Amino acid sequence: MAVLVNTFAKHATDVTSCSFSPNSKVLASSSGDKSVRLWNIENGSELSVSPLLGHTYSVNSCSFSPFGTILATASTDCSVFLWDVDSGSMITVLQGHKNVVRVCRFSPNSRFLLTGSADETFCIWDVSSKKLVKCVDGLESSVLTCCFTPDSLHIVTGTSMGDLCIWDAQSGKMMKFYAEGHDLGVADCCFSPTFGSANPAFQDTSGGAPQFMLATGGNDNLVKLWDIFTASAFSAECHIRKRCSLNGHQGPVHGIAMSPNGKIMASGSSDKLVILWDPLLGVSLLTLEGHTRYVTCCAFSLDGNWMATGSNDRMVKLWKICLTESGELDQSGRSTSKPILQSTLVKKQEPQEPKKQRKKLVTWSIDDVCSWLISLDLDIYCESFRQNAIDGMELSNMTSEVLTSDLGIGPAGHRNKILRTVKEIKKEELEEDIPDEFLCPITREIMTDPVIAADGYTYERASIDEWLTSGRLTSPMTNAPLKNSSLTPNRMLFMLIQRHFSGQNINV
Repeated sequence: MAVLVNTFAKHATDVTSCSFSPNSKVLASSSGDKSVRLWNIENGSELSVSPLLGHTYSVNSCSFSPFGTILATASTDCSVFLWDVDSGSMITVLQGHKNVVRVCRFSPNSRFLLTGSADETFCIWDVSSKKLVKCVDGLESSVLTCCFTPDSLHIVTGTSMGDLCIWDAQSGKMMKFYAEGHDLGVADCCFSPTFGSANPAFQDTSGGAPQFMLATGGNDNLVKLWDIFTASAFSAECHIRKRCSLNGHQGPVHGIAMSPNGKIMASGSSDKLVILWDPLLGVSLLTLEGHTRYVTCCAFSLDGNWMATGSNDRMVKLWKICLTESGELDQSGRSTSKPILQSTLVKKQEPQEPKKQRKKLVTWSIDDVCSWLISLDLDIYCESFRQNAIDGMELSNMTSEVLTSDLGIGPAGHRNKILRTVKEIKKEELEEDIPDEFLCPITREIMTDPVIAADGYTYERASIDEWLTSGRLTSPMTNAPLKNSSLTPNRMLFMLIQRHFSGQNINV
């Protein structure tokens, strides 16, 4: 059973990544709004040092060091920041990539930081000296995900072409290439922390090849489990063997995570769902609903009690994972074949019930409207609204004249409060349904001056101008060289964006 205990809603755009501190007390979340936020798990508050600001474009990944003193963040601005978690101050900026940095992961032994980029490279950094140890190129496509093996001796990378590779972490030599591990790209990967050679109790004095379990999520809607055999005392060869493919999602799988005991695996997808799996049996255990847009990331706390999920709906959700004494998912609360989802709020929320239920304004009943008035401390007008049968449809078209003449609302402050709040609700609803093509690929913000670059993609003029003037002569989307720096106004898209918002009288 998994219980929703809190929802963090301070990010302005998509949540891209989340990571728990090793003591399981702090949750970090990164976003396309260029910020990283730190949350107190126990009381749901944001830490005083949060948000962490400094990146100039979307923050795509965040990761706590094994000791929890450092937080690494990777960004579209081509840089990696290291932060002091206690003070919230920036320790250093790691410069080495020439394009978007998609992912950052620490080695389990805490000595190294691994970063992967759209420039078709991955870099290994020494955490103590903050120096670049090795930059490995030649992957021939963007590195979307990467991680160390549990013994920190090897690295696995997944690319936009769908290829999986094993690399020697010390030499940077490719040890094994597996083409098209996922048909449309490998979006995320992680190792089981307890399977095979990763288990602390595992003892092998024969010199045989270490064996680990790798989980991957792909744009082909699949979760896949793999056996990874690394170099042994008898052979330097590495091997990749597919264990199984798990069907369950109806969209690309963006996030994958293993519980600390290795008995539960989580996956998040464009279908807005999070599925919990038994990785040893290869079966689904529970499906969680709650996000209203793509689920982009998921993570377990080291104590195994918590799971976090992030989404394009700008929300980070915190789930309590209920376990049996043997450390398996407690499913005693299931009375039907459909998993039961419970929801409990740790913190008292503001009583805006229609908004909390994400019910569209035009579908509000008269009772919903009155509940909303009460939440605004304007309950003195409930009777008038009832007598005039003001439901959500009528409220959405409300004018100051109607409020005055028909509903008897005299104070200008009360009229303005009602109209202003209605406008805010309509704007929030509209933004929830914004087509992805209205957002700049670089900043993930609504475009006000869309232009077409030489790669055929449309960007916000100011963002692509800054990209080009900084010396980056490659496409932010494909990493291919740009033939020229010309920018053509996308008048059709501009008109569509204006039309989308004009119906609601909202300026972008």
